[in-house]
Amino acid sequence: MIKIMNWFSMVIGLIPINRQEVDSNVILDYAMMFIVPIIYVTCYLSINWMHFIGVCFLDSCNSVCKLSNNLFMHLGAFLYLTITLMSLYRRKDFFLQFDERLNAIDAVIQKCRRVAEMDKVKVTAVKHSVAYHFTWLFLFCVFSFALYYDVRALYMTFGQFAFVPFMVSSFPYLAGSIIQGEFIYHVSVISQRFEQINALFEKINQEARHRHAPLTVFDIESEGKKERKTITPVTAMDGRTTGTFGNEHKLAGEMKRQLGQQKNDEDDVDSSNDEDEDDFDYDNVTIAENTGTTSEANLPDLFKLHDKILSLSVITNGEFGPQCVPYMAACFVVSIFGIFLETKVNFIVSGKSRLLDYVTYLYVIWSFTTMVVAYIVLRLCCNANNHSKQSAMIVHEIMQKKPAFMLSNDLFYNKMKSFTLQFLHWEGYFQFNGIGLFALDYTFIFSTVSAATSYLIVLLQFDMTAILRNEGLIS
Repeated sequence: MIKIMNWFSMVIGLIPINRQEVDSNVILDYAMMFIVPIIYVTCYLSINWMHFIGVCFLDSCNSVCKLSNNLFMHLGAFLYLTITLMSLYRRKDFFLQFDERLNAIDAVIQKCRRVAEMDKVKVTAVKHSVAYHFTWLFLFCVFSFALYYDVRALYMTFGQFAFVPFMVSSFPYLAGSIIQGEFIYHVSVISQRFEQINALFEKINQEARHRHAPLTVFDIESEGKKERKTITPVTAMDGRTTGTFGNEHKLAGEMKRQLGQQKNDEDDVDSSNDEDEDDFDYDNVTIAENTGTTSEANLPDLFKLHDKILSLSVITNGEFGPQCVPYMAACFVVSIFGIFLETKVNFIVSGKSRLLDYVTYLYVIWSFTTMVVAYIVLRLCCNANNHSKQSAMIVHEIMQKKPAFMLSNDLFYNKMKSFTLQFLHWEGYFQFNGIGLFALDYTFIFSTVSAATSYLIVLLQFDMTAILRNEGLIS
């Protein structure tokens, strides 16, 4: 589905043709991005200046029909011209940079999956793929119905000239929705990478207490002073020099004492019993070097990958975030006016004017279509933010368990602590948004509904009886 959408975006001039090729013909790449807007402007001027053809110039179109059609047409012009200017500003640099960074991220993820022995795990990817294709199929059906209704009504009215009013009525909303589809695709790719990183973090979390690294540093958060023990090198019979833990019994005894003191302090605060799996038996511990490859070896790479995906989110939001502003504004206006026409006009005089019914239903159809696209954008942006937050939560859970590999090397503890602190600041710095005007999450739905309710209360107070009586629609 995404390939079909990309080809359709290139045909109607929303993205460059050879966007993933560095060396290509510039004229061929950007030809459609200039031809299609010229065709649209020609159709728009022919209707509004030359009065060549249009719904608002028909004798059977009354004043309510003309007002509704003009608002729909001019709002579509604002939406399409704004998106076109932003698309012309778009160069292939974004697509090339996005693909380059994504390939580098995928290469490191595959390496980390091999280390964590997760090469053959495909369950999550399959489930996400089903939801992904179902979403695109639903969108395809919704847009097919909207286009079929508009084209059929225009062809019955204007015949072979139906292309001209179609370009100024439904085409702008179609183009704006396709741009949002591109945004949906890129955000879904980012969300997938966050899910893969979280799976690797969760793997470390699950096996943290089953694989023990050498305990050379203990009690990282203790306020007491750490004693540095000198490790005497021992020369083996074959001539190689190896290190031994000269104070193994003292180390185990000290850790046992600190663990008992910690348990006594916890008993004074809370008398509840902890789970057995949260206790580490220091009496039976074997202080030996773990020479095998374990999942915690992925931690440095996972921290870097998380930062790279966050930076990828920033450039994606910078590319498509500004285009969300006119689209959400058009969706807001079309939805409010569609509800107004449906309740105050079509509910009273439905079936008495074919053109008025056409315009009213056009508002309803495209308001529903744009709201579906807007909801999917908000849902995926919110999911991507939640997946990025989940990484920090899993790292916090690992730190609370205090696994042996963290105690054996305070570098892991410092890295995890820095990662969670950095993400705490990042959360207040960035999230998917429309150039800072609003956040692309579920709070936007609440603010939009509250604003729409206020406007509808005012609009629904207008008495349309006198206007409809003057138009001859009611007696």
